[in-house]
Amino acid sequence: MNKNWLWPLLLLILVACDAAKVPITGTRVPVVDYESAIKVDEEAKSISISLPQPEANANWSQMGREASHVMSNLAFSGASQPLWVSSIGSGNGTGRLLSPPIVEEGVLYAMDTYGNVTAFNATTGMELWRTDISPEGREMAIIGGGLAYGDGKIFVTSPHAEILALDAKTGSILWRIPTLSPVRASPTYVDGRLYVLTISNMLTVLEGESGKQLWEHAGITEFAGLLGTAAPAVSKGVVIVTYSSGEIYALKADNGYQLWTETLSSTRRPDSLSALSHIRALPVIDDTKVLIVGHNQKMAAYDLRRGERSWERSIGGTRTPAVSGGYIFMLNSHNELLCITRDFGQVVWIKKLACDPEHPFKGVWEGPILAGGRLYLVSIHGNLLSLDPKNGEIIGEQNLGSPISLPPIVAQETLFILTDNGDVMAFK
Repeated sequence: MNKNWLWPLLLLILVACDAAKVPITGTRVPVVDYESAIKVDEEAKSISISLPQPEANANWSQMGREASHVMSNLAFSGASQPLWVSSIGSGNGTGRLLSPPIVEEGVLYAMDTYGNVTAFNATTGMELWRTDISPEGREMAIIGGGLAYGDGKIFVTSPHAEILALDAKTGSILWRIPTLSPVRASPTYVDGRLYVLTISNMLTVLEGESGKQLWEHAGITEFAGLLGTAAPAVSKGVVIVTYSSGEIYALKADNGYQLWTETLSSTRRPDSLSALSHIRALPVIDDTKVLIVGHNQKMAAYDLRRGERSWERSIGGTRTPAVSGGYIFMLNSHNELLCITRDFGQVVWIKKLACDPEHPFKGVWEGPILAGGRLYLVSIHGNLLSLDPKNGEIIGEQNLGSPISLPPIVAQETLFILTDNGDVMAFK
């Protein structure tokens, strides 16, 4: 049978399908509402913010300054131009920097995305030594890892699934031990113990001197999560560890005995990304208060010893808050900077920050850090922003010419910034 007559009919159908589209009338309503619903609390509008005087801070020995992750109001007079700029090696590209530098006894230490740990004179930027911590035959780009200082050693966590100790003076490797899975978070060091959290939600506690394992603790294994994990917080003999599952555990520092546990979960899950319970912001222990910020639009305050929840707010984020003088300064998931009372969770002020026009709800800013009575933020567009902590008003802004994805640190009255290109900039 001759079927050639079908072709004209098919062509006619295709032409009909290509008819001019008729626009749909009416108001477009987004399926997912990402707009922040955070408002200033009425009872907090009359609060007059008073902060403690800036305190001298010679060292920044680990992620979050110290094991409790309280950063306070640090001494810094401000500067418009960098005192020095030095390269740590490779920056973001195939690999990714997830931890800022550390400073101890006048020396700045940083690790690049190829596993090179470098020591610089913190005053001049002069390189003192450089050590490649990559295992033999595995010289490749890495994602994450970090540093902590303790008792004359630089402790290094590696995505190569290793923990190392280097001599702080020479950079020589003192010991190295394997872990069951890669480590993207910086370690926490205090009282002779090293606390390391792997991407498989395994907390391993080591003796700092020898690397001997003391105890371990495991959370629920998650197969989806954000890039990076939060270093544990330690204070008053208690370890607060947060897992990508949203679990929060309080453990005794000497033996890992469980004191209490909580879960920071939320019913507000507009999409699959918001449904992730991952806690990426560092937990903060301020005196007897534990402050936790979750990715899935929840933050809460707990009693350190008993685990009783003091307050909870529907505020989410992935940046570690700065806590000082009874106030919490934090970036939320909507590129807003907030001031919140530490004891009651009241929102005192909100400052909407510039965002990416094409991706308005993508995280642009990192920080904040409180120094010299100002809040400092950096951005992926290379901006350094200073704001008034009393009301959130912008005081100054400058572009540093390089994208920045890590928060600044302050030591020796100097503001240090590590750019995505792998350059450390010192402002004093």
